Amino acid sequence: MGLDIRVFKNLKVVENPQLDEDGYVENWETEWTPGESMKWSEEHFPGRGEGVDPDKVYTWEESSGFRAGSYSGYGWWRRKLEEFKGDTAFQELINFADNEGTIGPVVSKKLAEDFNAHTDAAREFAKTLGDAGKVWLELYDEWKTAFEMASENGAVDFY
Repeated sequence: MGLDIRVFKNLKVVENPQLDEDGYVENWETEWTPGESMKWSEEHFPGRGEGVDPDKVYTWEESSGFRAGSYSGYGWWRRKLEEFKGDTAFQELINFADNEGTIGPVVSKKLAEDFNAHTDAAREFAKTLGDAGKVWLELYDEWKTAFEMASENGAVDFY
């Protein structure tokens, strides 16, 4: 078990989505709804999903995904991110769920700016982590790309 991430660019509301008898999206390969996961994250981390409606069904222009790690591995990566620049940047990610939820385009834009502003320093910081630095930096780059993509009317979905 661990944390997987799905990223969407240019979300568009589906006017008449096909739902099954339990209310789940039938065309899950081309449609997505933030649903209960986002409602939970908005309850605990208000505003992170700004720009996305948890009750809507969306389609998208582009999507990608990656594995953020096992729960303990992601926890380690996030602690190192906080150690790196957590006093000045990345707070919307550091102080967010590690298992589910949605970050919308508004917060994604701010996080993309943080990741871009600190890229060179992140490469230097990774060198201080020994062998683990390569993995830490690879995930830094994955998150940077994800938030850049989601900042274009998209979302980052944690599941």
